[in-house]
Amino acid sequence: MLDLSNNSFVGPIPPSFAKATSLSLLSLSHNRINGSLPSFFCDMQLLQVLDLSNNHLIREVPDCHYSFPTSLQSLHLNNNNLSGTIPSFLKHCNQLVTLDLGENKLHSKIPTWIGRNLSSLRVLRLRSNFLYGTIPMNIVNLTSLQVLDLSSNNLTGSLPSSLGYFNAMVEIQNNVSSLLHINTYYYEESILMTTKGSIIDYTTILSLVTSIDLSNNHLSGEIPKELTQLLGLLFLNLSKNHLTGRIPEKIGNMKQLESLDLSMNDIMGEIPSSFSAMHFLERLNLSYNNLSGKIPMSGQLSTFDLWTYVGNKGLCGMPLPDCPVYQTSPDARVKHEDDEKLKKLLEYTSIVVGFVVGFWLFIGTLILKQAIRFTFFRWIDKTSDWVYVQFAVKLLKLKSKWQTMT
Repeated sequence: MLDLSNNSFVGPIPPSFAKATSLSLLSLSHNRINGSLPSFFCDMQLLQVLDLSNNHLIREVPDCHYSFPTSLQSLHLNNNNLSGTIPSFLKHCNQLVTLDLGENKLHSKIPTWIGRNLSSLRVLRLRSNFLYGTIPMNIVNLTSLQVLDLSSNNLTGSLPSSLGYFNAMVEIQNNVSSLLHINTYYYEESILMTTKGSIIDYTTILSLVTSIDLSNNHLSGEIPKELTQLLGLLFLNLSKNHLTGRIPEKIGNMKQLESLDLSMNDIMGEIPSSFSAMHFLERLNLSYNNLSGKIPMSGQLSTFDLWTYVGNKGLCGMPLPDCPVYQTSPDARVKHEDDEKLKKLLEYTSIVVGFVVGFWLFIGTLILKQAIRFTFFRWIDKTSDWVYVQFAVKLLKLKSKWQTMT
C-alpha cells in the first residue's frame, strides 16, 4: 500500500511506479500531478484501490488491450482534466465497487456494459462531464448501487422506469460496511456528494447513504411512478431538466427522503397531499415549475419558506399569498360554483316575486277601492280619446299634403 495523498507533488507520475506491480493500494490524490495517465497501470494485476483524484491529469485514460487490473475495487479519477470516452477496459473489472470519473471532460455515451458487467457497483459517479445520450435501461442490473450521480451532463431522453428497481435503494440501509478489505488492511471509501444544497464528503456513514442525482441535464418526460418504490432513498435531485407531467401521487411512500429537489422543470398540477407522510424531509425545492392549487399545510410542508415554492404562478396559500376561494380545493370550487348558481336563482326569483306582488297589489287596490277604480278607468278613457284625436289630426294633415303634391 502506498498513500502519498495531500502533498504538493508536481509533474507527471514517475515511470518508476511501473515496477510496483504488487501494490494493492495507490493514492496520489490532492496533489498537483499533471501529464497523462501511464499505461503501466494496466499491468498492476493486484491493484485494488487507485485514487488519482484532485490533480491535473490530462488526455484520455489509456485503454488496456492485453492486461487488465481485474482486482480493482475502487477507482477515483475525479476532478482532473481527462478527456475521451469512459475507458472500455473497465468492463473486465467486475469487482468494482466504486467508480468515480466525475469533474472531467469525458465525451461519450454511458456504455451499456456498466449495467451488464459491473454488478458489484455501489457508487457510480460520472457528474460534470460531457456525457450524452440516454440513461441505459439495464442500469437497474446494478442491484447493489447506493449512489448514482449523473448530474451536469448532456443526457437526454426520459427517465427509465427501471430506476425504481435498485434493490439497495428499495430497502433502508443499516448494516452495509463502507470499508473495503484490502489484503490485511481496510480502506475506507470517501465520496464527495451534493446533498441538501451543500457539498459534503461522506466517509464513515457512506454505507448508510442512498442518493440519485440526475440534475442539470436535458431529461424530459414524466417522473416515473416506479421511483416511489425506492423506500430507502435519502436524496433525490431531478432539478434543471425538462420534466413534465405531475408529481407522482405516491411520493409520500418515500418516507426516508431527507432532500427532494424538483425545481426548474415543467411539472404541473397540484402538490400531492401524501407529502404529509414524509416526516424526515429537511429540504424541499419545487420552485420554477407550473404547479397550481393550494399548498398543503400538513406535515413538513408547513415548515418550508416561500423559496421552496416561488416561480409557480398557479400556486397559492401559505407561505405564498392566500388562495381565491375557488382555488383552495376541488370541494371548495364546487361549493363556490353552487353558491354562485344559488345567488343567481335568488336574484331572478326576487325579481319575479316583486313583479307579481306589485302587480297584484295594484290590481287588488283597483278592485277593493271603487273610487280609485272609477278614477283610474276615466283617466284611461280620456287618455285614449286624446291619443285618437291627435292621431286623426295628423292623418288629415298628411292626406292634404299628399293631395297638394300630386
